[in-house]
Amino acid sequence: MVTTVLRPTLRFDDADEDVRARLRRFIDDHDPGRPSADFPERVAQLRQWQAALCAAGFIGMSWPESDGGQGRGLSAEAVLCEELGRTTMPELINRIALYTVAPMIQQWGTPEQRSRLLPGMLDASEIWCQGFSEPSAGSDLAGIRTRARRDGDDWVINGQKVWTSRALWSKWCALLVRTDGEPGSHKGLTLVALDMGTPGVTVRPLYQMLHEAHFSEVFFDDVRVPHANVIGEPGQGWRVAMSTMGFERGLFVLERQIGLRRRLAVLAEQVGERPDAHVKLGELAAMLEVLRAHTYRTLAEQDLGILEPGSTSVDKLLLTECYQAVCGEAFDLNSQPDRLFMDEIAHDLIEARSVSIYSGSTEIQRNVIGSQILGLPRRAK
Repeated sequence: MVTTVLRPTLRFDDADEDVRARLRRFIDDHDPGRPSADFPERVAQLRQWQAALCAAGFIGMSWPESDGGQGRGLSAEAVLCEELGRTTMPELINRIALYTVAPMIQQWGTPEQRSRLLPGMLDASEIWCQGFSEPSAGSDLAGIRTRARRDGDDWVINGQKVWTSRALWSKWCALLVRTDGEPGSHKGLTLVALDMGTPGVTVRPLYQMLHEAHFSEVFFDDVRVPHANVIGEPGQGWRVAMSTMGFERGLFVLERQIGLRRRLAVLAEQVGERPDAHVKLGELAAMLEVLRAHTYRTLAEQDLGILEPGSTSVDKLLLTECYQAVCGEAFDLNSQPDRLFMDEIAHDLIEARSVSIYSGSTEIQRNVIGSQILGLPRRAK
């Protein structure tokens, strides 16, 4: 006899649909248009857009009321992601703070830290970045070498981070440092909230092929951080950092999945009656259905507090495959001999390659799925 176990999935109630209706009216009345092609100007527009959404009550809906939220479930946040993804509206510039850092601080932070660090996230007045990756520790955080030593009421930090998204305009950094032990161990890591304006912090932009300074490398030379800025306890950094991964993937993947659906719909209009494209478009639509179903399940389990370790790696892996497949097919079906890097389709194709690297590479996600979900043994070194 085969027993079928039904796992929860995300559902929207009448209150959520009311949010959806109000949000659609707001977008219709406050359409800011497409963001500027100039990168610094686009950043400024994105900050203004999030501030407007915040003023209208659409940001932080699932946060506790004590933190400036509305105490709703994650389904309300999912409505926001879906409605933004269905339009040409700009993304949320402070997504790292809202989707990743805020839930981490709400879980591990003190009341003082919550009251000091959370408010500026909502209206994007204080942008956050995440200082995890290093030149010798990309997806493997056990290799972190950036050091912090205790000096009275401060920690003194020296080291380097790289591929730090939004570092160039961030006010705060959720910084993972080594306070004990040697590289190669997950023990001895500590997470601190670093004010990026602290003396000794140097940010150098890393320009991509698209000539956008989305990433930066960050250097720390005798940077002093108050002990009061430690999130959790010294030495708990690995547990604190891992808690952010579950928060990070659900809403972010949902937002990206809806955006890919919009791109696929546009692609279907472009190819029209071309039979050679219909089978491929059907395959892409099926891939996106699988991604949506799994993301709904992830968010439901996250909301219920029963999210299994490693399950969000499936979301990330599926997103990578869908993102690259949709953008690649869009380029192939619309390619022209003189097309280089100056239009939106080529831009998306190039950007799609980075999805298999950021937020944990594809290889790391497969290792996580194998060990934590399938229970496969790790290969002996």
